[in-house]
Amino acid sequence: MLPATITLQYMREGAKQNIRLKLSLDATARQVIADLVRDLNLPNTDSDGDPCTYELTYQRQTLSDDVRLFEVGVQENAILQLVAVNPNATRSGIALSANVLSRLGGKGSSEPLNLTVALVTRDGYAFPLRHTRALIGRADAALGYPPEAFDADLTTLDPNRTVSRPHALIIYSDGQFTVRDLYSQRGVLVNGSRIEPNGAQPLRHGDWLTFGEIEMQFRWQG
Repeated sequence: MLPATITLQYMREGAKQNIRLKLSLDATARQVIADLVRDLNLPNTDSDGDPCTYELTYQRQTLSDDVRLFEVGVQENAILQLVAVNPNATRSGIALSANVLSRLGGKGSSEPLNLTVALVTRDGYAFPLRHTRALIGRADAALGYPPEAFDADLTTLDPNRTVSRPHALIIYSDGQFTVRDLYSQRGVLVNGSRIEPNGAQPLRHGDWLTFGEIEMQFRWQG
């Protein structure tokens, strides 16, 4: 089958890349992924040394390994996304990739938070929350989560790697703060009680939050 020219979108060191290339529409998703990782020199391991795996998506659907591109309607000038699977974000045991997390609302924002709000550890280390959608987690630029994507990058506080890359989101809306667990591996606790994955839990000044092994107090000077 003749190749088709498509646009590929992917992340490299936290920055979104777009390239035009030719792919055989008779190739399977597994074959395409292997060729792209090799040709684009993408990492085979993440910053922790764990194996990286990738998914190919088309029209917001993840393609199964054995499906051939033409079978899902890929044609000339189609747009495909190659995404690294985040091994520390799970939902019923299934790894979630960055684009899926985005659709679930697991994405920070650039809208500034004009309030004095912070997460403070028991020994006084403070992370000011700067945005109305403040992402909490552990940075990994190779998987699309550079340090600047987080309001609270807990990497240095988490040598045991108990915090997921995108772990939680603290949202300010209509005068209220809530916290959302982004299907993290170890969950989110509020005052010792675990919240439901992707469920919104109201936050009040003085509440204690636990992300993996990291305890932090939510402080809001209203």
